[in-house]
This record gives sequence, C-alpha cells and structure tokens, in this order.
Amino acid sequence: MEGAEAIVIEDDPAARRVLAECLRRMGLRVLEAATGEEGSALLDRTTPSLICLDLGLPDCSGLSLCEKARASARLRDVPVLVITGQAHPQDRERAELAGVDGYIVKPFDPAALTRSVRELIGLSIVAAS
Repeated sequence: MEGAEAIVIEDDPAARRVLAECLRRMGLRVLEAATGEEGSALLDRTTPSLICLDLGLPDCSGLSLCEKARASARLRDVPVLVITGQAHPQDRERAELAGVDGYIVKPFDPAALTRSVRELIGLSIVAAS
C-alpha cells in the first residue's frame, strides 16, 4: 500500500488516534480531521486512497460527507469506510444508500479494520485499472 493515503474524519480524539495509528501501521499516510468542516476541506484538496469517517460528527452527519464524495468525479470511486458507534440496522442501511463501501461498529477490532482496509483499497486499485 505504498503511497496510499487515508483521510480519517473522527471527532473523538482517542478513537481518531487509534484509527490513525492502525492505518499508519498498514503503511498508509494519514490525514486527520476532527469535524465535518475540517474533513470537507481535506476532501476538497486531496484525493485519498481511502476515506474513514464517523457518522456522528459535531457539525454534520458523516453521511453528508460520503454523499459529497460520491457526487465528486474526483472522489466518486474512493472507498468510504464508516467506523461508528451507531449499530442499528437502519443506520447501516442509510449508510449503504449514501454510498459507503464498508461499515465497522465501535469499538472496533484492529484485525477486522485491517481486513476491511486491505479489501477496500485492493478493490479500488482493481477498479482504477
């Protein structure tokens, strides 16, 4: 995954730190945002290999950021992995309708995160070929 970059949009500092560290151990460069506004600004200026986001941000829904990515020709095919405390089936359904590619409920297992990220980035590399 050399050269791959992930954007992590997560308002909880501890969760953001753990998630970013897991991704860095996988060899990804990580950009971090604590709010939807910060995340939106990152999405405006970079094209990552992966977008990881929480649904419950203080200033917007993570789903609105996913929809923003899906509406952008530049970001349309970038995998979006939701990592959230929202475990209800309706939350997952709304996320799927918004275009997310993966859904992990917190607290997350780092091994499950690693599997999901490898699968999603691998799929995006194949799709881009």
